[in-house]
Order: sequence, then structure tokens, then C-alpha cells
Amino acid sequence: MQAAAPALDLQLDLTAIESAARKWATRARALTNRAACDDQENALSVAAFSLDSAAYFLNRGETDAARDALRAARNYAGCEEACAPQLAEATRTLLDTLPA
Repeated sequence: MQAAAPALDLQLDLTAIESAARKWATRARALTNRAACDDQENALSVAAFSLDSAAYFLNRGETDAARDALRAARNYAGCEEACAPQLAEATRTLLDTLPA
């Protein structure tokens, strides 16, 4: 029974990270709707899509693919065109909490 406990803890962690990724994807889409220019809209759209992809991969337990998607989201949210430092920081935090 002890061997199952760490696996359960890991699954709970992934579920929490998945939920947070979906929440931030929703916020990124909301920012996209208020974008000041096409470049900002495009960068935020890619960040939102990448966060959704990360949530999908986390749901499937594919942490490596989720990590790649979170890196893409962080890069797009943090780029000059996106002007979304809070979104970039949240994505960075999700990436840091993802188990190795």
C-alpha cells in the first residue's frame, strides 16, 4: 500500500497544476480579447493555446510534453509583444512546480 501513496500524491499534484494551467489559459484568452494590436493578440493566443496543451498533457500524465508546452507559453507570454509579465510569471511558477 505504501507504494501507491507517492503515485497518488503525484497525480494530485498534476491535477492541481492542470487546473491552474486551464485557469491561466482562460485569462490569456481574456487578455487576447483586449489586445492593443495584432502582434499582442497573436502572442497571447499562442500562450493560451500552449497553456491548454499543457493542461491536456498533464491530464494524460505526459509531463515532458506538458513541460514543453509550458515553456512555449512562458516564452510567448513573456515576449515584448504580449506585454503580459503576470501571465509569464504564473506560467514560470507552473513550470517550476511540475515534478521532474
